[in-house]
Amino acid sequence: MRETPEPGAIPSQSPSGSMFDLFLAAAAGMLTALALAHLARPLPMTAFPCLAGALVLLGTILHRAGTRTRTNDRTHRLAAELRASVRSLAASEERYRTIVEHAGDPILTFDLAEKVTSMNRAAERVLGWERDALVGTPVQRLLAEESVRAIRRWLHEGLLTPTDPVQLELTAVHREGRILHLEAHTSVLRGNGTPVGVEVVCRDVTVRRELDRLRADFLAMVGHDIRNPLGAIFGYTEMMLDAGSPLAPEHRELLLRINSNTRTVLTLVVNFLEVSKIEAGHLLLARREVDVNAIVRRTTDQYTAHAQLKGTDLLVELAPDLPAIAADGLQIERIVANLVTNAIKFTPRGGQVTVTTERLPSSVALAVADTGVGIAPHEFSRIFQRYTRSGNRTAEGTGLGLYIVGTLVEAHGGFVTIDSTPGRGATFTAYLPIADWRRADADLDRPALAPASSSH
Repeated sequence: MRETPEPGAIPSQSPSGSMFDLFLAAAAGMLTALALAHLARPLPMTAFPCLAGALVLLGTILHRAGTRTRTNDRTHRLAAELRASVRSLAASEERYRTIVEHAGDPILTFDLAEKVTSMNRAAERVLGWERDALVGTPVQRLLAEESVRAIRRWLHEGLLTPTDPVQLELTAVHREGRILHLEAHTSVLRGNGTPVGVEVVCRDVTVRRELDRLRADFLAMVGHDIRNPLGAIFGYTEMMLDAGSPLAPEHRELLLRINSNTRTVLTLVVNFLEVSKIEAGHLLLARREVDVNAIVRRTTDQYTAHAQLKGTDLLVELAPDLPAIAADGLQIERIVANLVTNAIKFTPRGGQVTVTTERLPSSVALAVADTGVGIAPHEFSRIFQRYTRSGNRTAEGTGLGLYIVGTLVEAHGGFVTIDSTPGRGATFTAYLPIADWRRADADLDRPALAPASSSH
């Protein structure tokens, strides 16, 4: 039975080479015999050429054998290296397949015709499909059409300008019909440098999205059910505290406390609602030409009773002839309210809070200064982040007021600065563009953007 040579093995000698060597050996033998026959004669002059020819043929045979041996050695060495490389490549491919197969996140691949080519166990578990039922079928069977279009746009852009893998928000459909939300990192699959398909590494964030939606609904419900009665209570206390109302000193003190506490809770509810809108991307700015001085007067009047109860002087110093700015008046009021509330909160009894406005070449500066505890410089970079409070934990709060201030000011095209020394108070200054610097009619109802950074 003929044996099959091992892959990569090289024959030690070819048939044609063996026949040629036999011919040379036979010729050398014949010349040697002829030389010996001539040596027996009285004048053996012809024996020497025959003997020389035989030696030449024998030398040729030996040279060919040595050359063939060296060639075979080199060939066998190259073949051994090739076999080792093939084994290493096969082992590497097997490791990659094992990693992909047992990865915790779903991994899908599909070709340029948008046909599924592979999926791992996690993809089977999350999507509810067996791979045999999906391989070769359109990817639209798994992903929503909008998600497929998003991948298609990314792929076309990536083919023209190669980029690193990006994260996309995808919507998939479970085999049972449930909607799944996925965070996907996509990359181009290439063969010999040519794009052949797309790999999608997913993470199932359906539960998190559902919790976010429930939280937003809860905040909206609570805000509506709590804000309305609180607003009524606050309005009634404001009416009763009117200077013309005859009240005993102890009754006025009680009404001041009710008014202050109601204002605090109402501010918390409004802040939570604003943060939920910002996080959901639903915050819209209805820009109009507004009078900043009028907003500051109206807002600070609402906090006069609160400042009196805290034993803090609330001063207002407004620049005359201040130009109008292109802004959402309600959001500017919230900026002022949060800055004033923050200043009163961190100013001890007997301190002072001062609200000022100033005209600058291209903006209006709104500053709120206090004589409170101040802020350490190392906290400046994070003071505008969500749920962040300064190092002084004695004051109550949620850490949302300054986050809302920073977000709203940046949404109006401005910025906020901090000037503070621990123990000597702090000054927050919001710079807001004036109306003739930004066209108000071009910015009406533009979606507000979240702050690009936490440093102002």
